[in-house]
Amino acid sequence: MIAIELPVPAYLYSYLTSKYGSNYVVNATDDLGLIILSVLKKKTIQYNYIPNNRDAKTYLIYLSFSAFEKHGCHISEQHISQINKLLDQNFRSNLFMYAIVNKEFFDIEYKKTINAILKFFNIEESELQYATIRKDFNRKKKKIEERLQKDNFYFFKK
Repeated sequence: MIAIELPVPAYLYSYLTSKYGSNYVVNATDDLGLIILSVLKKKTIQYNYIPNNRDAKTYLIYLSFSAFEKHGCHISEQHISQINKLLDQNFRSNLFMYAIVNKEFFDIEYKKTINAILKFFNIEESELQYATIRKDFNRKKKKIEERLQKDNFYFFKK
């Protein structure tokens, strides 16, 4: 196996470790594997990726030798940035959707759902502050509700 270092913010490291484990082996049967396999290159130009966040952690991704021979093992700085953005957007959109659905169907406050999910993924307040998530949630909530109501109109009371 070949280890590939993927620098990510601390909260995404916690999320990835909870969701995929600490010994993730790339495969084409899940979303993370498909992303990684699509950006691997056989040749590279030397670079040193420096994450924007000083609290970034390195999530190790393991690649089989056959996948290495087929796809390579280098990920460009641009692709690392895109992977981080995609993981963050995916994490937040799911978090926000669950908060809205729990409020709508079970009358569970947004804060309770958000904090429970952060706790489930072992994301500490120091890694991702509730206030930061809540501000983002408040900006996107109406659009998510409209999409959910449009797609699932018979489920919502409004």
